[in-house]
Amino acid sequence: MAKVVIDIAMSLDGYVAGPHDTPEHGLGEHGGGRIMGWDHTERHKVITADNVGAMISGRRTYDLTNGWNGTHDLGNGIPVFVLTESAPAEVPAGDTPFTFVTDGIESAVTQAKAAAGSKLVYVIGGASVIQQLLNAGLADELRVHIAPVFVGNGIPLFKDIDYQISMAQTEVRDYAGVTHITYRLQ
Repeated sequence: MAKVVIDIAMSLDGYVAGPHDTPEHGLGEHGGGRIMGWDHTERHKVITADNVGAMISGRRTYDLTNGWNGTHDLGNGIPVFVLTESAPAEVPAGDTPFTFVTDGIESAVTQAKAAAGSKLVYVIGGASVIQQLLNAGLADELRVHIAPVFVGNGIPLFKDIDYQISMAQTEVRDYAGVTHITYRLQ
């Protein structure tokens, strides 16, 4: 059965994007881009097109990336399940099959797991989708990449979280000046 893995970068003060994120400033203004200003070599050893069978994204992330212009960076035709209230009128042409899930996070996870088979379901954001997954107990693992920057304002990763969530730290690594922490959710 597929494992649901949340993989997200955030600033040291807990933001996944600065204020006023737009397609032109995907991680917001006031230095939000510094959250991802690190070498992703270690991340890409874990999350690869070979071990990911499906992805889950929120509509905001989809819109900010213009649907990755039709082809997500992982490629290989990996399906992306976009949690949304309504499907967009147009979807950019490309290699990524998009499914717009309008009936909740449980449905998105069920569909993504079915598509992934024995591979990972890679959760690519945003903060609202991650909060919903954690609060519903639908994720198996949380990987947080903490960038050594302060953003001070923007989109917090853990704003609306159930503080009773139980997890166990399974790994901590420092690579390229970023702290990578992995938790098994219980």
